[in-house]
Amino acid sequence: MNRPNLFDYATSELSQDAFICWLLKWASPEYKIIDGKLNTCALNFIYAIFKKHTKTPPLHIEKIEIFKQDKKIDVLCIINDIYAILIEDKIGTINHSNQLSRYFESVKVRDFKEENILPIYFKTEDQGDYTDVLGNGYKLFLRSDILDILNTYSGSNTIIIDYRSHLQSISDQVESYKSVKIENWKRYQWIGFYLRIQEELDDSNWDYIPNPQGGFLGFYWHFQGDNNCKQYLQLEQNKLCFKIFVNNPKERSVLRNKWFNIIYNKADERRIKLKKPSRFGNGRYMTVCIYDEYRECNNYNQIDVDKTIKKLKIFESILEAVKDKA
Repeated sequence: MNRPNLFDYATSELSQDAFICWLLKWASPEYKIIDGKLNTCALNFIYAIFKKHTKTPPLHIEKIEIFKQDKKIDVLCIINDIYAILIEDKIGTINHSNQLSRYFESVKVRDFKEENILPIYFKTEDQGDYTDVLGNGYKLFLRSDILDILNTYSGSNTIIIDYRSHLQSISDQVESYKSVKIENWKRYQWIGFYLRIQEELDDSNWDYIPNPQGGFLGFYWHFQGDNNCKQYLQLEQNKLCFKIFVNNPKERSVLRNKWFNIIYNKADERRIKLKKPSRFGNGRYMTVCIYDEYRECNNYNQIDVDKTIKKLKIFESILEAVKDKA
């Protein structure tokens, strides 16, 4: 029988902040005699952060100070009064509002040398794009990195074991898109699938897209066109949409009808039957054609990723074939 896991209930970022602070504090030398294995695990965490920044850690860690929510920084760890590890902690949310650069600047003015500030983006759920994170000088510490550290721990501390089990459960669910029947996919299976096809489809991204019906996880890629009208592809979970982006409200109706006819006819030439949306929108982002259930499966109704990617590239080719119609 599975016992209760603390992190099935401590699901907020503040709870995760507390875990990070707790683990970092165990790297203090005075705790080695209390629990040497936990001390080693905490030190491995710190060493991994230095490695992410291709920096050599101090030979001896003599002093560790931990600050939580100091000037809105999730976790700030000061080592030997010299190094500042700045951790922005995220679970399901993503960075926003220029917060990463603001936090870095707030640490820099505290008389730390810039080369001794080690910003880390600690993310336990998956994200479609990290360009802004990396552009702000933060290094990624993702779920796989965290599990690598926690798997070095061979002790019996329940907090470590629960947290490790919690993260491993997320990874297992994300990977289960390979074995779960497609009609039973939920959020984590969609994320696993999107991460996989993102490896194959250029200029792609995915994120939660809200709408009045409750929203969905969308995957979008293959952008073309100009500032007047962009065309692209979007997966809205189990359906594929040909989309356009039109900024000028006065042109939306005309361009929407134009691109429906162009794309529909090109697909028809290739014996691919698209359908018209049940109702055309009139916003900046509009669906002009739909293809239901694009996923290819094996005999057990499990995803065949290779065949599905080949099919998605066929839709890319349709869009590519009409790009001169703008």
